[in-house]
Amino acid sequence: MRVLFSCGIVSISKPRCGSTSVRRMLDKLMSEESGDFGINVAGENPPFHPHITAPYLMKVMQERGLLDQSLKYFIVIRNPINMLASYYKFFQPDENFRYNYDPDWGGRIGIGFDEWVANGRVGMNEKWKELAPNFISTENLSTLSLEAHAMSSDSRTVVDNIFLIEESESIVNWVGEKTGESVVMPQVNKSEEMEVPKIGNEALDCVRKMMPLESALYNL
Repeated sequence: MRVLFSCGIVSISKPRCGSTSVRRMLDKLMSEESGDFGINVAGENPPFHPHITAPYLMKVMQERGLLDQSLKYFIVIRNPINMLASYYKFFQPDENFRYNYDPDWGGRIGIGFDEWVANGRVGMNEKWKELAPNFISTENLSTLSLEAHAMSSDSRTVVDNIFLIEESESIVNWVGEKTGESVVMPQVNKSEEMEVPKIGNEALDCVRKMMPLESALYNL
C-alpha cells in the first residue's frame, strides 16, 4: 500500500499481484515532506497493512483527517487462477488449511491445488470484512478477490482504476500521466508470467463464484 499525497494517487495492493514491483516504482516518487507513506510489512504501523482494503483505508484516513477526495486509487490484479497458484506455491497450505506464516503450520503443502481452491480458506481482518461485500467469507478464498479489496459493503467499486498486471504498460502510462514523471515498473520476480495451471471444472466453478469480477475480466 502506498499513499502519495504529493502525486495524488493511492496504490491498493492485492496479494500475489505484482505489488512489490508497483511499490518499488512508486517509492521513487514518494515525498516525506508531503506526508507520503507506505506500508511494507504487517505490524509496521497498525492499523495500516501492506494489503489493507480500499474501503478500510478510506475509513482510517477519514478518522485521522487525512482523507483527500482528490486522491485517485488504483489496484493491480492478475488472472485469478494464476494468482491462486502463486498463493498456493508461496504460502504452502497444509492439510488443515494453515499456511507457512502460521505458527501451527504442518511444515509442507498437504493438499492438492484443486482441492485447496474448492475447499480452502483464508482469513481476513474483521474490520476489513465489515466493509466488504456480504458474499466475502473467511470459509473460502473469496478474501483474496478483487471485490474483497476494492468494493464496499454495498458492492460499489471504490477504486478509480483496475489494471491487469499483464498490461504493465498501462500502469506505467497512468502513473506517469498522474505524476508528470517518467516511471519504470521493475520486474522483481517472474511470478506474473507463470503459465496458467490446469484446473478442474469444480475448482474453476468455485473461482468464478468467489471472484466473479476477475473471472469476467479474464474471461474464465
